[in-house]
Amino acid sequence: MEWFYSLLALLIIVLSVFLIFRFIGWLAVFLRYRNVKGKKIPVVPKIQKVLINQNCAVLYFTSPIAEKTRSKMSNVIKIISEEYKNVIRFDITKDKQDAERYNVISAPTTIILSKDGTVCEYFVGFKPYPKVKRMIEKVLLKSIQTPKK
Repeated sequence: MEWFYSLLALLIIVLSVFLIFRFIGWLAVFLRYRNVKGKKIPVVPKIQKVLINQNCAVLYFTSPIAEKTRSKMSNVIKIISEEYKNVIRFDITKDKQDAERYNVISAPTTIILSKDGTVCEYFVGFKPYPKVKRMIEKVLLKSIQTPKK
């Protein structure tokens, strides 16, 4: 019976360590997100071109490893790209300056910018297509309702 309690204690320790690391990862993403959400960040020409033509831009930061292991978000982004023509892909291993500009530390990270370059949405990992579409529609609706100065 002692082996059972030892195994249970080990399981509790492993689970606790796992949860602590998950919380630390979540906290790091939250703090990075908070630094850019709602802020207007200077955009590079390729982003500016999309913002002028489409009223919002979807920045998708990925890496070769993330593409192999997390193809779900890539599929969502592919559908969004075909529908809205406003997706700009970045490889965080090659486009390090752009990743730093938007405080991206992991892949996949998706950022939705409004027409003026303000970060409206920022999320890491997978979101289903309907939710991403609602986020984009919300940003587009807001850009249409905002009067020009």
